[in-house]
Amino acid sequence: MRHASCVALAGALLTTTCLSPVIAAEQEKETKNLEAVTVYATKSAQSTFDVPAIVNVIDTEAPGKALSSSTKDLLNHTPGVEVDNGPRRNGQTVSIRGFDAEAIITLKDGRRQNFESAHDGRFFIDPSLLRRVEVVKGAASSIYGGGAIGGVVAFETKDAADILEPGEMAGASFSLGGRTGNEEVSSILTGYGRTENLDIIGSLALRSSGDINTPEDELDTDDQVASALLKGSFTIGDWHTFKAEFQGSNNDGQEPNNGAGAIGSSNPIVDKVVDDKQYSLKYAYENPGDTLLNSKLHLYFNDTDVEETDITGTNAGRVQSRAIKTLGFTADNQSRFEISDTHKHTLSYGFEIYQDKQTGKSTATGDGTRPGVPNAETLNYGAFIQDEIAFETGIGRFLIIPGLRYDRYQTEDEVGNEQDESAFSPKLALSYNPTDNFVIFGSIAQAFRAPNMTEVYAAGLHFPGGGPIPNNFFIPNPDLAPEKVTTYELGAGVDFDKLFTDEDSLNVKGSVFLSEGKDFIAQEVNVFAGTTQFLNIDKAELYGFEMSSSYAIGAFEANAGLSYVHAKDKDTGDYNDNNVPLTLTTDFNYTIAEYSSVVGFQSRYAKGNDRVSDGNEGTGGYGVHDIYYRWAPTDGSFQNVTVDFGISNIFDQKYTKRYAVLVEEGRSFNVKASYKW
Repeated sequence: MRHASCVALAGALLTTTCLSPVIAAEQEKETKNLEAVTVYATKSAQSTFDVPAIVNVIDTEAPGKALSSSTKDLLNHTPGVEVDNGPRRNGQTVSIRGFDAEAIITLKDGRRQNFESAHDGRFFIDPSLLRRVEVVKGAASSIYGGGAIGGVVAFETKDAADILEPGEMAGASFSLGGRTGNEEVSSILTGYGRTENLDIIGSLALRSSGDINTPEDELDTDDQVASALLKGSFTIGDWHTFKAEFQGSNNDGQEPNNGAGAIGSSNPIVDKVVDDKQYSLKYAYENPGDTLLNSKLHLYFNDTDVEETDITGTNAGRVQSRAIKTLGFTADNQSRFEISDTHKHTLSYGFEIYQDKQTGKSTATGDGTRPGVPNAETLNYGAFIQDEIAFETGIGRFLIIPGLRYDRYQTEDEVGNEQDESAFSPKLALSYNPTDNFVIFGSIAQAFRAPNMTEVYAAGLHFPGGGPIPNNFFIPNPDLAPEKVTTYELGAGVDFDKLFTDEDSLNVKGSVFLSEGKDFIAQEVNVFAGTTQFLNIDKAELYGFEMSSSYAIGAFEANAGLSYVHAKDKDTGDYNDNNVPLTLTTDFNYTIAEYSSVVGFQSRYAKGNDRVSDGNEGTGGYGVHDIYYRWAPTDGSFQNVTVDFGISNIFDQKYTKRYAVLVEEGRSFNVKASYKW
């Protein structure tokens, strides 16, 4: 029998500020990933332990996570996940099992995040607006389409119903925080309310930060960030829910053009303004008594614009911008069929269409276009069907999930270059539970990634030359083929309550995987020829393993994760950029109920990475340690107050993550105080 609180955690949406009291150890600790519920792995609610995949669910308001000010803070201790491109907030991207951001589907409340840039991140959101993050590992193109080679990262924002206690109709919260590592001061104000049929929430988060302190030096960075969330839903007749949402972010800062690189003549300081506005309308019909219809419709629009004004360098005063607008629509339905008490089907099927339009501008070119940022657009549409077949037998419980999706994408730039391709993405997954305490699972999936507009159509000056080195220019490649990958995965897990005592539990789940791909997309820079072009690598192979575990006894809990990825070109034997060194993450925490407190110690260890492609330098191994503490009284004069305190990188460790140029942030003292009324 599993802890009921673990199931509840999957649906729990916690307040923007640190409002959760310390009630019991399992409610205050970071999500028990192996016993939570996943929605994104199969598009229907499944236990993450039973589902035939590796899934992590991160509670953004758990002790330690509530102090997060960036994506790295949220995901840094998730096994198999890397946050790349250094410590600057604007440039951070997420990779899963070595696959970079282009090979991962990123969602915010179901909206695709398709912004593409070699120098900036793919999405911009303040962690304080989020209630949880779900990470699905492995190929998922069978239900999400192109780009889901490595998996899915799904960010979910808060609703009022998840903050208010039973019987409460309205409330507000406010928090103040600070970090010494980047001289940050933050404030978050949230108001929320509900009636029988209405749920509404509004939140505003402000962050002001300066240079990032590293054990080596300071990284020039100056961010003034304003983030907002406004969301409301209205339910008619119990089953029909309409929801509208606006989520926006504006970051006005000064940092290098390439935030992941060192400052230099080709990477000057710019005044960078990142403006991101996203809108969505949703309709859901969710009647538990209707076995044929469980429908969801979603219309959304994303408008992301990054404008850079050169402050230093030979092009001081130049203004360049990159804008991408995404208009998307999805329609999903589920039908349930109960063949017998021991044999059931959940049939999921749907349709999706979305369009991306990219515009690049520069004041330094005669025609106003920006080199390397083609004016282009792409249209993608696809349909999928998947069956979850569950049946009980005398030897245990089986879950078989076959799925198939068809996608077509059409792209065109302003000078008439175009692509028109299509792909099928099949998948078959199986899990077998001989008892409630054991699971064995496996899958085989084909996935693809269509090249983005920049990879296909980029033209113009890449970087200026000097001396014997000529100027380097982008060369378009309209014949660039999509990446195609077949992934095999085999894993197992155990889940025990009362293993050694009446109050302990053990959860372990892990897998080994092999991905065989062709036409991997890689950037080739020929310095002496003066060209840069995106080309296909004929064959590539990637294999590795991953494991997550949790052991709890009384008020103490220990979590650990281990991951490793080995990647190479199968024809030449050369390493490629998907390698990830052996990495161990740990989190030990203890609940002190009599003092309404939780204290924790977490670490991240990584071996050195010397398996690098030509032109890249290896990185050394490292061990980084953090501590955190939460005080949250459950009664008395301070029962509405929560205080979080932590020290990240306690020993001021100098380290660089794989393929990175910049040293990561050094020691930082972090604090956040919150009040609810």
